[in-house]
Amino acid sequence: MIRYTRQEAKQLGLPTCYGSPCKKHPELEGHRRVNGACVACSREQTRKYRAADPEKRKANYLKSNAKVAEKRRNDPEMRAKKLAYDKWYRTERKDIVAQGKRAWAAKNPGATSAAAKLRKWAQKQRTPKWLTKDDLWLIREAYALASLRTKMLGIQYEVDHCVPLQGETVSGLHVPNNLQVIPRVLNRAKWNHFEAA
Repeated sequence: MIRYTRQEAKQLGLPTCYGSPCKKHPELEGHRRVNGACVACSREQTRKYRAADPEKRKANYLKSNAKVAEKRRNDPEMRAKKLAYDKWYRTERKDIVAQGKRAWAAKNPGATSAAAKLRKWAQKQRTPKWLTKDDLWLIREAYALASLRTKMLGIQYEVDHCVPLQGETVSGLHVPNNLQVIPRVLNRAKWNHFEAA
């Protein structure tokens, strides 16, 4: 194991270095934060500081979150990384995401109902009046196909709008050539994002 001095650790951008052993925690063999404090002592001090003034901690947390959110909005590279991570998280941690959504929906029934009504309204607003009977039949068939695939394959399928109805940058129409039947996992991972080819 390489033992870095504080100066070497700072230059290399490492969070910890090795120094003289802490009297309280000799088992750490001199493992210290770059600021010189023992890792375990730093943790204890941070816990005490947070417990002493939880309101201040909450305010600092919100302030920090606001800064990060602002940076994400203005920095396209950071935004792209966040979107990629979110997509990965939704596909890899389906159970945790679903459990969180159910818990949130149970706590916020009004917001859940409002979101469902808003989605229905958005779909109605984006269904053009010039659709023919054949177009409406094709739309019904897409939903029937999703239901049939779910029953036959045992995997949840949904009708997805290629160009989202409520996208951040675009707004598609509820027309047959904007629909595709895909697994629910892919549809939920896609969310309302649209990537131009």
